[in-house]
Amino acid sequence: MYNSSNQVYLRYLRLGETAYREKVRFYEENPDAISSLYFEDRLEIDFDYLYCLFEVGRYERFLCKVDPFIELIVVENIYEFRDENIFQELLFRKAACLYQLKQYQKSEVILRQLVRMDRQNPLFIGLYTICTRKIETDIYITIKALAMASFLIVLGITIARIFLEPFLDIYLAPFLSLRIILFSFGICCLIGLELAFQYKIYKKTGMFSHRLINRIFGT
Repeated sequence: MYNSSNQVYLRYLRLGETAYREKVRFYEENPDAISSLYFEDRLEIDFDYLYCLFEVGRYERFLCKVDPFIELIVVENIYEFRDENIFQELLFRKAACLYQLKQYQKSEVILRQLVRMDRQNPLFIGLYTICTRKIETDIYITIKALAMASFLIVLGITIARIFLEPFLDIYLAPFLSLRIILFSFGICCLIGLELAFQYKIYKKTGMFSHRLINRIFGT
């Protein structure tokens, strides 16, 4: 029995580190043999299988499988797998799967906790920033639309000036003043949105999304 189980373990490893699809297929074709392995060997294959599911884009399958393993990690006090913090790694991949499935709010909740655990990890804050930008409120969308509209009007006035200024110089003067006002308005809108966004991230995580801002404010 031991030799048979050991053969299954070795056959799985021989598939190669990047043979993601082959390892997923092997795992799903040999559930009984894998379940009979010793705890440490089975756990190694289980974790690797989860990684492979993520790599081949089977996000729904990953989400169905990952939670029991996260609970197992906590119960058994398992800290590392392949020199990585396995708890944080599985949580991050879970958040990434939710993001790929457009479940941005669920992903954001997980990523917010990960950022608080490890503020030095650029992947955590990076994906969290992207998720937060995806979850835009109506007021954010409205202000952004106003900024884009003002820039389009500025562009229209600029084109009109190029073609009509020699003939309608007197009539274009008020529009040139309006162009400056609209351009300034659009810039202020975008800057205001970014400041509000950075404050939102800081309020939820205790840090900003840009390293330079964090250094300036010592966060």
